Amino acid sequence: MILSAFGRSSRPAALNEQTIESIPDEKSSEKAPGYERLWRRVLAVAIVGGPLGYAVGSILIPAVHEDGTTSIAANAAANPIINAVHLVAYVLASFLLPLGAVGLAYLSYARAPWPATIGGLLAVVGWLPFSALTALDDLTMAMAALPDSGSYATLLDRFANDAVMGGYLLVYIVGHLVAYVVLAVALRRAGVIPRWAAWSTIASSPLTVAVFVLPGRPLVLGDVALSLLVIGSIPAARAMVTRNRPANP
Repeated sequence: MILSAFGRSSRPAALNEQTIESIPDEKSSEKAPGYERLWRRVLAVAIVGGPLGYAVGSILIPAVHEDGTTSIAANAAANPIINAVHLVAYVLASFLLPLGAVGLAYLSYARAPWPATIGGLLAVVGWLPFSALTALDDLTMAMAALPDSGSYATLLDRFANDAVMGGYLLVYIVGHLVAYVVLAVALRRAGVIPRWAAWSTIASSPLTVAVFVLPGRPLVLGDVALSLLVIGSIPAARAMVTRNRPANP
């Protein structure tokens, strides 16, 4: 499915992208009302701002999926201002990422309804647990600031690895990683973003997986993956602001 989305379209010439682009809709000949311009701008900010906040928080986070002892010690040793910035970035991202997923699905829905629907649902469901995972970072910071902070390591491990948090983590990992591949295919098939942006978004998912499966956990690959996700989101955000309402297929 991925490769076919980047190849020659199998649709008749009468329904190719150029023809569809020329089909007028009810908004093409008049200025969009204020409320529509507002939510388009909000979704455009979310499309880029969500991945950007996620990237900033992930670059500044003191410990990435470590045990309780290591996580608390890393937070205790971290610069408190930088650690606070990491947490603020994650909090902002937790609100923007689901909204951005809705925006990406909306942009591609008219011409790629099934990939847009599947990708949008996976992304929203996958990003919803991110708030709980951000709260876990906040809890670790609070523990690190207490006297005798190392004594809380067992409690942190038990909480972070119980069925509830483990379920959140699994949904988060599978949901958002698969979603960005599907949404990138949908956006490219719909002609919303260029090939380089689609491949940039798609590449972010396997690179993220590589961080945790390769020996030594090369965290730099995670930073590269998040940078690609931010870069690939920019054309979609621009399309959200500048394009007319998507025409019906």
